Amino acid sequence: MKKGGFDENIFKAFSEHKYNGYEEIKRIFTNAFETIVIMTLFTMLSLIFRKIGFHESNVIIVFILGVLFVARNTEGYVYGVLAAIIGVLAFNFFFTIPYYSFLVYRSDYPVTFVVMLIAAIITSTLTSRVKTQVNISFVRENRMRILYKINNLLLTAKDKKQVVEFCGQNLIDMFNRTIMIAIVDINNNLNKPNIYLFNDQYDKKIFESVIEVEGAQKCFKTGKSVGVEAEIPKSSVGYYHPIMGQNKILGVIGIACFKENILSENEKILLQSVATQMALAIEREDLYEKKRQVNMEKDRERLRGNLLRSISHDLRTPLAGILGCISTISDNYDVLDNDTKKELIKNIYEDTSWLIHSVENILSMTRLDEGRLEIKKDVEIVEEIISESISKVTKFLGKHNIKTDLPEEMIILFVDGLLIEQVLINLIDNAIKYTQSDSIIEIKVIQKEEIVVFEVSDNGKGIPKEDVAYIFDRFYTKPNGISLKKRGIGLGLAICKSIIEAHGGQMEALNNSSGGATFKFSLPIIRSDGNGYKTFDLNS
Repeated sequence: MKKGGFDENIFKAFSEHKYNGYEEIKRIFTNAFETIVIMTLFTMLSLIFRKIGFHESNVIIVFILGVLFVARNTEGYVYGVLAAIIGVLAFNFFFTIPYYSFLVYRSDYPVTFVVMLIAAIITSTLTSRVKTQVNISFVRENRMRILYKINNLLLTAKDKKQVVEFCGQNLIDMFNRTIMIAIVDINNNLNKPNIYLFNDQYDKKIFESVIEVEGAQKCFKTGKSVGVEAEIPKSSVGYYHPIMGQNKILGVIGIACFKENILSENEKILLQSVATQMALAIEREDLYEKKRQVNMEKDRERLRGNLLRSISHDLRTPLAGILGCISTISDNYDVLDNDTKKELIKNIYEDTSWLIHSVENILSMTRLDEGRLEIKKDVEIVEEIISESISKVTKFLGKHNIKTDLPEEMIILFVDGLLIEQVLINLIDNAIKYTQSDSIIEIKVIQKEEIVVFEVSDNGKGIPKEDVAYIFDRFYTKPNGISLKKRGIGLGLAICKSIIEAHGGQMEALNNSSGGATFKFSLPIIRSDGNGYKTFDLNS
């Protein structure tokens, strides 16, 4: 198709439903048929009245009543006038002497016919006018109701996508036409338009022709309405109105129409009102997004500040312990016995391991905030993940006992094994910190239909009720009265939840009915059908 040309097939697909010659002929025929049927029925009723003995003046009233019915049930006053003429002719044919003839003997009958015709025409015209005003009032009321509905919906919109969706669906009801809405992207270019069909017989491609795309772009660039009767070639079937923001054009609304069905001035005013509401809603969402970005930046700054404070205070203790042990060994190497040396070296090792673990948590949280934490999924055996996790915390166990409860079948998941290990290590470390030295820590794995559930439980004092809601918050540390060798920096549990959610799972903390606390997380099962992996039994 040449530039500036018009796709006749698109025009035909759009217009054949309602506005072609066939539909117009059908409408005329229907109204004419209703007129004839109604006047025939009222003529028969008049004949019955004559047989009963009613005076001819009463018969005239019956015919005028028939004209009223025609005016009420048809479109326009033309059919009312037609009914008036039919009524006069029928009265002349059936109710004046000579009967069944259009001749008259009495000189006053022509006057009667003229008066009857005038009365019928006036009655018909007034009835049609009232009917038209009622219809107009109904349309206006309906449009005002829709406009009010759009306003309320836009107040509840969560994002720009919902803004477009709410307006598109309700503009269909307001105008009974196919609607196109396109808003700008972050680069200030029009996005791909959203098309809302009036019914299934309309074609979405109506807005894809070259002339329509040019019309929408011209409207967007100039900020003026473009379309039928508005600075666009006559071949256009769309009317485009800009969505004007305070400082820039935010998008374009397109309405399918053509010469036989152009928008009225009132409809254009309504469209402008909707566009204004859309602009306010879009700008509100833009402001909200900017505010969200500012808040995120504030959170990052707060995170950096908390990290620095945590490092300066909480990491200082193990570093001081390491320095003290090394200084003791260096200054008193010859006088210290081997057992004392081993104990000091053990303390150095434990403090160093704890520092490495803490630094790893800090780095993980930093990567999470910056969106740089990579999830490197691979086939992993659940039993091996648990074994590795336990081996890495054995040195911190002291008198704590770890028990495991695993299914007999081998469970294989498609996860990042190192990150899941980090989760388990943090949970076990948390249980060690907040329980007595002789406490039991249980690790349990439950395989369900769609998920695999991991539970890390202890028999300590549990989580205080006031702390449950904040247990996964960053930097939240609140010892429950137990004397701890060292205090954590409050990142472990927050990292655990972030890692599990990044795998598509969920995590929660709860108190046990028999005492202690349980940290539970789940990982989804993904089937091995070419799209991923599923847990399965290698022994089967």
